[in-house]
Amino acid sequence: MLKTLVIKNFIIVDYQEIELQPGFNIVTGETGTGKSLLVNALLFLLGGRYREEWIRQGKDVASVEGCFDLEKHIDLWETLQSLGIPTDIPKKIVVSREITKAGKSKTRLNGRTVPLQILKTVASLLIDVYAQGDQIRFLNQENKIHILDTFLSAQGRETKEKYHALFGEIQSLRERVKALNQGQEQHIAEYQAILQEMEEAKIDPQRVEAIEEEFRRLSSSQGYLEVIHALLSLLWEEEGFLARLARIKGTLRNLPDEFPFFSPPSVLETLERVEVDLYELANHVQRAREAFSFSPERIEELEREIGEIERLKRKYRLLTTRQLLAFREEVMEELKRREQEAEERNMFLQREETLMRELTALGRSLSVERAKAAQTFRQAMEEAMKDLAFRQVEFIPLLEQCNEPQEYGFDRVSFLVSLNPGELPQPVEDIASGGELSRIILAMKSIAPSLQSVPTLIFDEIDQGIGGKTAFWVGSKLKRLARHHQVICITHLPQIAAFADHHLKVEKWTDAEKTWTQVAYLRERGERIEELARMMGDEEHNLSALQYAEILLEKVNNGDH
Repeated sequence: MLKTLVIKNFIIVDYQEIELQPGFNIVTGETGTGKSLLVNALLFLLGGRYREEWIRQGKDVASVEGCFDLEKHIDLWETLQSLGIPTDIPKKIVVSREITKAGKSKTRLNGRTVPLQILKTVASLLIDVYAQGDQIRFLNQENKIHILDTFLSAQGRETKEKYHALFGEIQSLRERVKALNQGQEQHIAEYQAILQEMEEAKIDPQRVEAIEEEFRRLSSSQGYLEVIHALLSLLWEEEGFLARLARIKGTLRNLPDEFPFFSPPSVLETLERVEVDLYELANHVQRAREAFSFSPERIEELEREIGEIERLKRKYRLLTTRQLLAFREEVMEELKRREQEAEERNMFLQREETLMRELTALGRSLSVERAKAAQTFRQAMEEAMKDLAFRQVEFIPLLEQCNEPQEYGFDRVSFLVSLNPGELPQPVEDIASGGELSRIILAMKSIAPSLQSVPTLIFDEIDQGIGGKTAFWVGSKLKRLARHHQVICITHLPQIAAFADHHLKVEKWTDAEKTWTQVAYLRERGERIEELARMMGDEEHNLSALQYAEILLEKVNNGDH
């Protein structure tokens, strides 16, 4: 429950520390004194949007702080611990928020700064605020589903959990498929085109290396051929080495073996070895000439292939052939990866198809369970609305099937109501007046099991458009709701205020320099009677008004309403 609310420099509040009690807390006061200021302060504290004019004139910072006692809400305390909320103060949580003229906002939980979204999550567990203008929010499609589902059986809740988990898995699969789909086919086509172009150009490491080596030989062949031809001339021509060597050998054979100056056989043996070496050299040179001899057709072919290699390097902005070959390898690897992802995507799509069949089956089962829950909800709502002066009401939770699965099933929920005999049921938000809609929502809040975990319920002007006996019934319903929750209600009707366990009065004061608001506690019975009389329109402390106010209190206390 909300134990203490501290407001500083907020609108027309200088400083106010308000202590709140368990049970039914009523806030009353003259029109314009600032009753709804309390609701604005709470909405701001719990993460709502703020306006700069909420900072009191002449001040730079406004702040609101709330201390919540969770002694009787152990499950909620454990939930907060699981969210990682600082829990330095046993069974208590202090929420504070401040704004500056510069538009900056600070949010703290138990003294530690936290993101605004964390505050909102915690706020939704601590307080449920209903103020005028919240009807549409309260009756949006997601909330209608949530309200109806609080009446699901144990089997229905289990089915819903399975459906929600499976829906999440399918959404995750779809996100992965979406990520894989982004330009996937286009990229694969691009990579395939590049590799096809490389294949047509016969770009592979061994062949390109051989071509470039051959082209280098071609480029330098003219100089090499000149040397080769010179060698061949020296070796094979008529006056070449081999011809001369043959003549020398012939001449030596005409000398006797015992020639006195040198040994002709020994010289011949040496010359024959030289001749063998020269013949071997001649063969090598001949082969070299053949290697460096290019036909015009081959020269043209080499130039064309080298030109294609250079074109590809220019096209893909590569400086060297090594980079071209590396680029080819990268494209091959990327294509392989993309094709594997495409296979993975197809597996995901098949998996999604299987899960969708399971989801559809679960959705049908959930719809059946919701139809049962709708009957329970209908009976409970009609009883609760009769307690709020809808004597001949018909309330119908209508389920319609969606074509596509939604987060919480295939169902779309509408709340239809007929408030008078003979009227066809119509959507609640279309036909109910402000006061009627307030009472309908109060009935929902009073029976919805989902509210059992929220400690504090706040109602701002839920009495709009009602009076007389209806006001008694609303007050009685709020009183019963306060048996299990801390209820804080801002009202202008004495019939509702009379039911209070604790009565707070908002008063506005003015002096020559400023205006301020204060909250006073009406602890004495006489103070309450005077306030109830004022709410009836008595400004003169008329005896009859005071007597009627006392009768009103007695009537409420005796349960005669």
